[in-house]
Amino acid sequence: MDRILHFILHHRILIGCIFLVMVAASLVMIPMVQVNYDLSEYLPEESTTKQAITVLEEQFSYPGTASVMVEDVSLQEAAAIKKSIEGVENVSAVLWLDSVADLNQPLEFIDQAYLDAYYKDGAALFTVEFSEGSYSLNTGAALEEIRTVTDKPMYITGAAEENRNMNGVMSQEIATIVMVVIPLCILILILASSTWIEPFILLFVIGVSIVINMGTNLFFGEVSFITHGMAAILQLAMSMDYSLFLMHRYLEERKKTDRVYDAVVTATKASVSSIAASSLTTVAGFLALVFMQYSIGADLGLVLAKGIVISFFSVIILTPIIIVTFHKAIEKSAHRQLMPQFGKLGRGVLKSRWVIIGVVLVLSVPCFLAQNNNAFLYGDSSGSSAQGEVAVAKQKVEDTFGISNPVILLVPNDSVAKETQLANELEGLDAVGSVQALATMADPAIPRDMVPKAVQDMFVSEDYSRMIVSLNIDGESNATFAAVEEIQAAAQRYYPDQWLAAGTSTSVLDIKDTVSQDIMVVNLFSILAVGLIILLIQRSVSIPVILVFVIEASIWINMSVPYFSGSKLLFIGYLVVSSLQLGATIDYAILLTTRYTEFRRLQPPREAAVSAIKTAGPSVVISVLILATAGFSYGLLSQIGSISEIGTLLGRGAALSGVLVLTLLPVLLTLLDPVIRVTTLGTKEFVKTSRLQKRMENKKK
Repeated sequence: MDRILHFILHHRILIGCIFLVMVAASLVMIPMVQVNYDLSEYLPEESTTKQAITVLEEQFSYPGTASVMVEDVSLQEAAAIKKSIEGVENVSAVLWLDSVADLNQPLEFIDQAYLDAYYKDGAALFTVEFSEGSYSLNTGAALEEIRTVTDKPMYITGAAEENRNMNGVMSQEIATIVMVVIPLCILILILASSTWIEPFILLFVIGVSIVINMGTNLFFGEVSFITHGMAAILQLAMSMDYSLFLMHRYLEERKKTDRVYDAVVTATKASVSSIAASSLTTVAGFLALVFMQYSIGADLGLVLAKGIVISFFSVIILTPIIIVTFHKAIEKSAHRQLMPQFGKLGRGVLKSRWVIIGVVLVLSVPCFLAQNNNAFLYGDSSGSSAQGEVAVAKQKVEDTFGISNPVILLVPNDSVAKETQLANELEGLDAVGSVQALATMADPAIPRDMVPKAVQDMFVSEDYSRMIVSLNIDGESNATFAAVEEIQAAAQRYYPDQWLAAGTSTSVLDIKDTVSQDIMVVNLFSILAVGLIILLIQRSVSIPVILVFVIEASIWINMSVPYFSGSKLLFIGYLVVSSLQLGATIDYAILLTTRYTEFRRLQPPREAAVSAIKTAGPSVVISVLILATAGFSYGLLSQIGSISEIGTLLGRGAALSGVLVLTLLPVLLTLLDPVIRVTTLGTKEFVKTSRLQKRMENKKK
């Protein structure tokens, strides 16, 4: 380690230039990283929805779609608007009333079902298909141009519009959240620091690692919108401790020597093991997400794990270089310690130990049961922004034409009769508002070769016929899931194991089935991995159990809040935050336990616990404040449901973990001290508590 550090410091200009080159390259690469807003992309390949999307892309190009409603128009005006929309670049087809009926005949002669679907109360509803998918930037540009084709009131809904809106919202709110979180982090770091320049050095080092991490995401090709929106701030919040530990250790060593160089080397050598331990537990929590079948977990887990590794090396390499380079400025900007002392808190915790144990035991069982019985949300509806113009447009269209929740059903193109029978059966289902298929758009008796080619291309390929089954219910509910299962059952009767289905509701159903199997694997891996790391660090069998229990108890309490408040919980948030909270906040428990075992070599259990709280308390509180600030900032400021909920869960989880680490953990360490001594290597050096000491402790109580 000495040789490595000497090499780093002797070649600090060269290494500094290498970091600058990496940052510059990363800044170039960041805009090249694709952001994916389609949660169905992360479904397993064997899921029905994923297979259906593959076939659609091959045979129908799986175009993006949107519903466009224009108010206060006559039939002729609506027909003209349709032609204008068809002329927009990247629009491939527009389906409207004139696609299925002759507008030259009187209105009363047109089938009422067609009128209700396409023209009602002076409003026309167009189904627009695009040349590219709903999540393409070109599709978003086409939507913007569609808005200019008429000055009549226009309302646009659908996946393509929600994505366009989310894309804009995401860009704005990331900047807003950064502008909120960074100043708050500076204020928090000022509390923890003893020099004015220290917070800016810490932020610079972590900022470099964040930029490199974001740029190297290009190697993954694309990242999910959840990862894109949250990874940078989460990396900041979870790895800021590393620089903080090293800087504080340097300032301690600086008091012992006049040589800055020696103080930096000694501080880095002393800090590297604890920083590595913190990094390992955090990375283990993130890597647990890789084992999810629903691969959005791997998307987020790999990016964050990579970020923590980059932060570790940036801190160990870059922080010593900056300290040596700017040591005079650091010393000149020294100020008195602003963080309050924690001695009183430690004594208060030990005095209230039985109350703390009782409260936690009373809470743990119902909270554990409650978090297992939450009502969950699984899909896109919980991930998209449901505010502003999107929500207004959706409500307007539904008020006029009713709910339209499309399910695309693919069946073999081998029998017009079977296709017609299936379409008729589907139209008879209570939850189905309409069925758009070639069998319903044209008289089945007419040879399909005589149907206009534009209509044929929308519904028929070489191998499949496409039906658009519009449900009159949406959202994530048992009724919606039951309706999807009814459609699938009908398709199975006519085309056994030959049909495929895709759509928001089928995607949600597949996600539900997939992630429900992930929870046990992810939780078990994260607990075992973190526990094993603690076992190796602490060389103890009992300490990992104690520490994991403390953090798991805080997770149970955190995840039970939605149950007791009667609100639904985003399942991906539940799964992700469970791993993140364990991996990110177990560090607090490791830090306090490490200090406790150090003091136990000199003090009896209760005094060691008080000393541990006094010395580790400030670091724990600072870490909690930074992570909670980042989480709650997302929770309060993000308009995107999934990001907002993950932020709230993480912020609340960090606060709860911090509270239990500073209260429950010291109590458990003292009460279980005999067990710890028997099951931990190196405890022969612990001070034995004599009867006289016990009596003195009892008098102090």
